[in-house]
Amino acid sequence: MKNIAIIPMRKGSTRLKNKNFKDFFGKPIFLYTLEYAKKCGLFDEIFISTDSLEIKKISEENGFQCPYLRPDELASDNAQLNEVIKYTLDFLTSKGKNFDNICMLWGTAPMRTDKDIANGYEMLIADDAEAVVGITEYYQPVLCAMSIEKEGWLKPLFPEQQMLPSSQMPVTVVDNSAFCWIKTEAFHRHGTWLPPKIKGYMMPVYYSTDIDTAADWALAEFNYEHFFLKDNSS
Repeated sequence: MKNIAIIPMRKGSTRLKNKNFKDFFGKPIFLYTLEYAKKCGLFDEIFISTDSLEIKKISEENGFQCPYLRPDELASDNAQLNEVIKYTLDFLTSKGKNFDNICMLWGTAPMRTDKDIANGYEMLIADDAEAVVGITEYYQPVLCAMSIEKEGWLKPLFPEQQMLPSSQMPVTVVDNSAFCWIKTEAFHRHGTWLPPKIKGYMMPVYYSTDIDTAADWALAEFNYEHFFLKDNSS
């Protein structure tokens, strides 16, 4: 089988400036993703999709190819990831390159390792799953969630289950912005990187980094230094 890793990274991050290539313990954060993608040895192509000349420059200086800059319409806040994937696949198809499986790897996930990527791939090919996504448990019980209505009133989203003892609440999980393996045929058929038959690869909450703010970044630094490095010191 032929596999491609697609790493989507925009230069314009609205809430945390330059988060995709901000320094993280001595090097741009996205290099961790590129290095683990290479180390796992599963990819026929590692493709960096970016509109940033700086990311392109850093990538090429570290031995990774970045064949084009993403068009402006695919680099705005409103651009959809599905459109970025399709554009990338169409570009590569025009070059005579086709792939059986896609792996989306987010550039701000320095604690997702080559082993996680490989384990996710094994899950994908082991049965009839169309995709496998990295997940983590919600930090707070999701059934306790409330919305803020007009005039500030709180409204339970799950009123019939909100008062259940936590021990009786089902385990709820969320995509943790680490990776997603997708069978290419399933992506084209459903038009999404989250097709119906999707399984989850569980990761610890302290390895999961959905970085949008300075507080998210600080938490990622703490978790990397106090958990990840200690767990992976051997």
